[in-house]
Amino acid sequence: MNPRDLELTLAAARAVGPCPPGEEAAWTDQVRARAVHLYTLADTVGQDLQRLDAAKQFTATLLTVRVEPTSTRGLLVVRNTSGELEHLRTDRGDTDAGRAMIERARTLVGHRLRVYRLNEQMASNAKLQVRTVVHLTDHGPDTDPVHEHSAKENVLAAAEGDKESARRAWLEAGLPETGSVTVRQLAEALARLPVADTP
Repeated sequence: MNPRDLELTLAAARAVGPCPPGEEAAWTDQVRARAVHLYTLADTVGQDLQRLDAAKQFTATLLTVRVEPTSTRGLLVVRNTSGELEHLRTDRGDTDAGRAMIERARTLVGHRLRVYRLNEQMASNAKLQVRTVVHLTDHGPDTDPVHEHSAKENVLAAAEGDKESARRAWLEAGLPETGSVTVRQLAEALARLPVADTP
């Protein structure tokens, strides 16, 4: 028996607990199942850590989270420290990892985050890459005011240059015509924009 298999078996036996007298066969089955689970879990965690190692890290504030109906991926819009918007995607929402990331991101709108992002090839077109978020570390709500000019530029950029849609979203969110806005107000304006088609 190699050392890894022995370690997995011992860890599984500890997790299952002592073998009750007379239940050796059932206990052995539980240990075996737990060892296989630990092995596959270690493989999944190893893949996750490889993605984290390869990821680019940056600080940004999360503004919106939507789900793309066709792919079920989460579509995140973040505002980086330069004040520019970046569009990120999660793994597919019909996977455990993708669904968990979407749910977590929804709780972090308006928060300053450490973003771990990979550029990954699109399955439908290997020549194109998408920015995929693989981890978000929460640094709490972003309480810094957003200058009026920068906020309006962000809304216009998110509206893909459609001035009327940007103006309508700004007004519907109740943002002031002049003066700084909060991150929450900016997020509210972006949430009121029509959903654009995504590549």
